[in-house]
Amino acid sequence: MAHSKNRWGIILFSFSAVTIGIVTYIVLKIPSQKYTALYKTVFPVLGVLFSVVCLFIGHFSYPRVHNLKVYLAGYVTGITSIAYFLLFRIPVYDDLGITILLLLVFINFIIFLFIPPFIKYRHTKIITFSITGFECVIIAVTRLFPQGIAWAHYLTRTDFCSVASLFGLLWLLNVIVISIFRLRGQFHLGGLFSGCALLYFLIWLSPVIFTAKYALEAEKVLFLFVTLYLEAGILVHWLSRMEHRISYDPLLQIYNRNYCSKIIEEQSNIKTVPPFGVAMVDIDHFKKVNDKYGHQAGDKVLYTIAQTIQREVIPDGIACRYGGEEIIIFFPNKRTKQLVPVMDNLREIIKNIKVPIKRKKIGVTISCGISHREDTTQTIMQVIHAADKALYRAKKGGRNQVKTGKTPSSSSRKK
Repeated sequence: MAHSKNRWGIILFSFSAVTIGIVTYIVLKIPSQKYTALYKTVFPVLGVLFSVVCLFIGHFSYPRVHNLKVYLAGYVTGITSIAYFLLFRIPVYDDLGITILLLLVFINFIIFLFIPPFIKYRHTKIITFSITGFECVIIAVTRLFPQGIAWAHYLTRTDFCSVASLFGLLWLLNVIVISIFRLRGQFHLGGLFSGCALLYFLIWLSPVIFTAKYALEAEKVLFLFVTLYLEAGILVHWLSRMEHRISYDPLLQIYNRNYCSKIIEEQSNIKTVPPFGVAMVDIDHFKKVNDKYGHQAGDKVLYTIAQTIQREVIPDGIACRYGGEEIIIFFPNKRTKQLVPVMDNLREIIKNIKVPIKRKKIGVTISCGISHREDTTQTIMQVIHAADKALYRAKKGGRNQVKTGKTPSSSSRKK
């Protein structure tokens, strides 16, 4: 659907390239030999400060976006960055410790891709604190008993063709490819996590990409900027979710009447050029469900039906709440005859759904009216009226059926 094509976060991912350019400029134009205090004091202090901010942003993101991926990302990124600046780069140069730290980062990003985004807050806290607690133990053991990580020298990055370098590249490609498939439509998180992965990959390869003269400086600045990049990306995610809430019905979790009005006024990103199909759906005898089982049961039935409709019509259709128990579905590039089997199949699926309410299971049916826009002289509202009339005939004719209607053309209206 048009509304989600840019939701992976291609612009946010592209901004990671800008970040890399800024880091390169700082490292080459502001050398540590000349600005010793900057690299030994200012950057580490800023790194710890931004890492703490990252923790807070991750924590306070939940009431706004309710996303485990974001909550966990803020915590583990903040903790690994704090560990870097406080434990592994002050006061000694510890390559093996950094290798272990980056391996933890690599594992974190794979976790981000596969954990469910929306779960109860109690479970979110348990998962996050379990993972971060385990990582704190690993970091502490690594720092206190460096002799136990001697095996990490096998992952020393000596050149671009070394096993360790290829391992880092394989990890980066996996993060990007998997995020494209799993994080599409998740409000720029795919681009954000892929951009962070690119920055961490450069940290992994900093001994190879930069000369010995600049490798440590580049590593420090990259660790500093990766937290800034994640924080900025989470804020973009917040704003995107706010926009989402404006357009979405909070109960049904489909588009609301406000977004529907945008389509009717042709001010949305949906292509409304002919042919453009419209289906009006109404739950049969829904008032009886509310009267018999209560409004909470009615809300659950309504939500279940709305989600079923959305699941079945995506990616061809866009479902919106039109009012009450009425749902309207817009089908770009579809004609009435193409929509009849689609909506009839949807009607059969819903007829077989049983919604569990306490100890009972409630079944409902739907009636549907379909029409489509044949030429640009017909407004979207006229197509909706034609579909609504067909819906009325479906309900009057016995319900649980699909009826079609023809949108009047400009010539017929003149007559």
